[in-house]
Amino acid sequence: MTKQGTIYLVGAGPGDTGLVTVKGLALLREADAIVADTLGQANLLQQANPAAEQYDIGSSRRGNKQPQTEVTRLLLHLAQQGKTVVRLWQGDPFVFGRAAQEMAAAIDAGLRVELVPGVTSAIAALAYAGVPVTHWDYNADFAVISGQAKGDLALQMNWPALAGVETLVILMATKYLAEITAKLLAAGRSPDTPVLAVQNGTLPTQKQVVATLATIAGAVEQNGLGPPAIVVVGRVVELADRLDWFQPAQTPLLGKRVLVTRPTHQAADFMAALRDLGAEPISFPTIEIHPAKDTRPLDEAILSLATYRAKQDLPEYPNHPLPRPYNWLILTSANGVSAFWDRLMSLGLDGRCLASLNVAAIGPATAAALSERSIKADLIPEVYTAEGVLAAFDELGPISGQRFLLARADIARKTLTTGLIERGALVDEFAAYRTVPIEGGAAPPPVDIVTFTSSSTVQGYVNCLGGQTPVEALKNSQVVCIGPITAATAEKLGLPVHAVAETYTIEGLLAALQ
Repeated sequence: MTKQGTIYLVGAGPGDTGLVTVKGLALLREADAIVADTLGQANLLQQANPAAEQYDIGSSRRGNKQPQTEVTRLLLHLAQQGKTVVRLWQGDPFVFGRAAQEMAAAIDAGLRVELVPGVTSAIAALAYAGVPVTHWDYNADFAVISGQAKGDLALQMNWPALAGVETLVILMATKYLAEITAKLLAAGRSPDTPVLAVQNGTLPTQKQVVATLATIAGAVEQNGLGPPAIVVVGRVVELADRLDWFQPAQTPLLGKRVLVTRPTHQAADFMAALRDLGAEPISFPTIEIHPAKDTRPLDEAILSLATYRAKQDLPEYPNHPLPRPYNWLILTSANGVSAFWDRLMSLGLDGRCLASLNVAAIGPATAAALSERSIKADLIPEVYTAEGVLAAFDELGPISGQRFLLARADIARKTLTTGLIERGALVDEFAAYRTVPIEGGAAPPPVDIVTFTSSSTVQGYVNCLGGQTPVEALKNSQVVCIGPITAATAEKLGLPVHAVAETYTIEGLLAALQ
């Protein structure tokens, strides 16, 4: 006997995919079958289980909505096959939808059914337009009605009662807006009552207009507002200008899903900045940071610094100066700083043993990591690459005969070491940590933009494609790289690169994204 499945009636929220509930998103990722308006819910369905069967039931707005009897029959059929079925509803399933009928049919068929409420546009779209449905200084009640209903039911409501409601929210409002406003006026509502209409609420294409009850129908037509639109009638509309917090023009990445391939422990600030720009950041680390396999060479170099520092304090030192073990320490990343300090601390030492040498940091993030440890970088190149470091040393003057200690990733390019040696420097290069690209991890989720912050993040991403070509995986995505070295690796591995940061930092990457 086939095990019965479960039908989940899930509210998708008002439009912005970030407003779906945690439970609703989890069910989408676990579903065997999804029944939805697949075009209208395309962005949210990107996050669904890629193996799930998807059934498109169309939408009334596009005129291709399947009959309710067929939708219900499909839901029962899928659940009777033992599948976990998600029926995806716009907004909340129990707000002017037919979810109640679907639930009743499932119960009558002996199937397990569960409702997952969603954020209703009746409140959320207005909130994004700066209008609270209640306010202690304006109203203590509100009502929500449908501007469309079976037959002409929408025009046969108790208009005198509705005219007395302080805040009236009208969903699906545009088709009969002139008739509805006429009914409210005839029932005694003041023609000067403030009214706001908002189209595509919570989305980058949100558009709104404020008028009065007497003029709103004309204003909506004049400004070209159409479905899906919501109208709110009442004094709370007066707050729209003051509370107009949602500014799509100021959030250039609004609604964009951005893949962040940095390690989780380094991604928090970047992801926060993406949210400030309106994006939905998706953490998908493609590399891991591990300690160096053999720490002895770096430990010995650090101990030589400590020994030199200790001997400087001896009474005979001024008369018998000792040769410095190193003139320069070069750290090329925040990870390198962290790994170097781990070795320093494990040897019972601290930053004082660096007093005898200069420290170079590639980039402000590396310098900031040093500053957190009370070390000020003596040199930060203008260009944050190996070539930039070499150019900075050329400006300082000859470095022939000087000793350099490089502590960095095991897979770092040899350009810096080679360039220093060519200039006559004596270089000891040691692996402070290992950068390990992910091997055979989960497939990356579909997104609008993929960001890469190093060559190794690109390699780890490709390793997770499971045989799919980069072009196929990224056919609906743009690729943005932190610098030319990363971009070159991406292109070498077959990834299309759409933008490269002009400044090779996270701030530069954010600028390129915008």
